[in-house]
Amino acid sequence: MLILILSIIFIAIMGLLVKFKVLGFFLYLLPYIMRNLGNLGKSYSKSKTNNPTSMNEDEAYEILGLNPGDDLDKIEEAYRNLIKKNHPDRGGSEYIAKKINSARETLIKSR
Repeated sequence: MLILILSIIFIAIMGLLVKFKVLGFFLYLLPYIMRNLGNLGKSYSKSKTNNPTSMNEDEAYEILGLNPGDDLDKIEEAYRNLIKKNHPDRGGSEYIAKKINSARETLIKSR
């Protein structure tokens, strides 16, 4: 009996989808929906690793080409030199510019 009721409900929903021409959109989006349903239970650690703004002090020193313990003036000088060469307005990569900015912010906040 339950199977009969569920099949009637399914047929009714499909009929409404066809009537209102939504079935095509649903079928078009079905692979996207299925792919993202599988990602719901996963952790978001991947997005954190691809984020250019999350880094530790060692990585920040490495990006700016500095040694741990360098003073604020050296940090600012290294930042200015690197951002001049890698700014997106001058043909540089936006990702690299974000990494450089993030490195500077990380080192300034740590002081």
